[in-house]
Amino acid sequence: MRIGSPVEAVTNATEPVVGWKIWRVEHHEDRTRLRSVLYGSLWPPGRPVVADCKKLYRAWHEAPDPLCECGIHVAKSLEQWRHYLAVGGDRVFGRALLCGDRLEGELGWRAATAYPLALYVPATLDDAEATAAGLEVYGVPVEIAGVPAPVHEAVAA
Repeated sequence: MRIGSPVEAVTNATEPVVGWKIWRVEHHEDRTRLRSVLYGSLWPPGRPVVADCKKLYRAWHEAPDPLCECGIHVAKSLEQWRHYLAVGGDRVFGRALLCGDRLEGELGWRAATAYPLALYVPATLDDAEATAAGLEVYGVPVEIAGVPAPVHEAVAA
């Protein structure tokens, strides 16, 4: 997940930012949890997830770092990452609130901390209703929704 060419770096941000996120969902009879798509990091219910760098051969640094790809990635438009919903049968999408230090790119942001604001469970997901009920543990609105339709841009002839 890439955020595109850098636009702005914001440190000690006082205003949060909201963007689109895709998660893997881990659903079992006793619990349902969100995990990041690429690294599988757990998003704990009731508290913000805090970014850390997962690169093995780098010196430790705070996330997000302009010289690295670390941080919690969210998109300005869901369309940019829609293809992640088609991979595997364990994906949900939604809006996430970013707080703290962040980097802005043309397509989205990378941030230090985040928490889901709203979650959408694709109706095509196996056991969608039970998954949606399990995600209520996050204390945010959860809906069963169709997979977002692709946006077709008009092309001048």
